[in-house]
Amino acid sequence: MNIARYYILGSRSALRMVGNGFKQKKRTFVRKNNVTNSVLYDDVVAWQKKQIASMSFEDSVPSKSGGVIDIGKMRTIHRRTLLEVEHREDGMWKVSTDTLQKGKGISLDQAIVLMHRLRDAGFPDDALGVVSVQLEQQRHSFAIIQYAEDDFWMLDNGYFSVFPVRASRFLAKRDDIVYLIGFNFFDVWTY
Repeated sequence: MNIARYYILGSRSALRMVGNGFKQKKRTFVRKNNVTNSVLYDDVVAWQKKQIASMSFEDSVPSKSGGVIDIGKMRTIHRRTLLEVEHREDGMWKVSTDTLQKGKGISLDQAIVLMHRLRDAGFPDDALGVVSVQLEQQRHSFAIIQYAEDDFWMLDNGYFSVFPVRASRFLAKRDDIVYLIGFNFFDVWTY
């Protein structure tokens, strides 16, 4: 994504957030860990195995790690990722290193790269994730940082918002979204 497109999407995102601010609906986003009936469950589990293998070095296999949520760092990493990884149809369920090498990927691939970069920056694994949703006939994915038990920061590629936004302030007011699955390197859930 080039700089001009980033700022155009930023303006559109700001207008959309203002419009959603007038809606009076509230929804919480508490994780539910019983997810075996999602159409994406098998794909997520297969991707998790490939991703962990790609992150492993010799006998060193990554495990869940703690960390700190830093909002300033989150914004910087999000913006940098949007500028470096272009949205293009190019397969799906790639490991983050493949997407970074090509510099392009679908929203799912962009979200995975963002989640990986946040982990590398010291964010806690339990807070990080990717959420895939269904809108009419189209699927979309975005990275998240679950900062409270019932809410998360949505880090999107510009489809919804080019800025990080709280789910409770933006997504809770949308009736047209079906939450398919959420996942990170170690867990799978739904909302």
